[in-house]
Amino acid sequence: MGIIVCATGNGVKSRSVQAAAVELARAQQKRLVFLHVVDLRQVGELEEALWPAARVELAWLGEAMLRLAQDRARRRGVAAEGKILQGDVCAALEEYVRGHAVDLLLLGVATNEEITRDGRRVRDELGVAVQFVAADG
Repeated sequence: MGIIVCATGNGVKSRSVQAAAVELARAQQKRLVFLHVVDLRQVGELEEALWPAARVELAWLGEAMLRLAQDRARRRGVAAEGKILQGDVCAALEEYVRGHAVDLLLLGVATNEEITRDGRRVRDELGVAVQFVAADG
C-alpha cells in the first residue's frame, strides 16, 4: 500500500491541503502522513544564539498543528501519522519521498517559487505524483 504525503505548514490555509489529503486517503484506502518541516529560514533574521530556542518552539508549534490535522483526519475515519522534519523544506521533503513508498505528495499552492519548483522536481525526477491544492478563503 502506497503513501499519501501532505506537506503542511502552521497557517490556517494549510487546512485546505490537509482536507484534500484526508479525502484522497479515505477514497483510495492509502496511508496518510502529514509532514511539517522546521526551517529556521522562515523566521527571518534571527541571532544565532536564539536558533536552538526557535527550533524547539517551531517544532512544538508544528507538533500541535500535526495533532490537529490528525484529529480532523480521525474524525473522517482516516488514521494519519505526523512527522516533524528539520532543515530546508525542499531538501527535507525530497529526502522523505526518496526514503518511502510515496504515491502522492500534496502541497499547498505556493507563494514561494522554490516550493513549487521542488514539487515539480519530485514529480519529474522521482516519478511521484504531485498535487498542488489551492487554499480556501
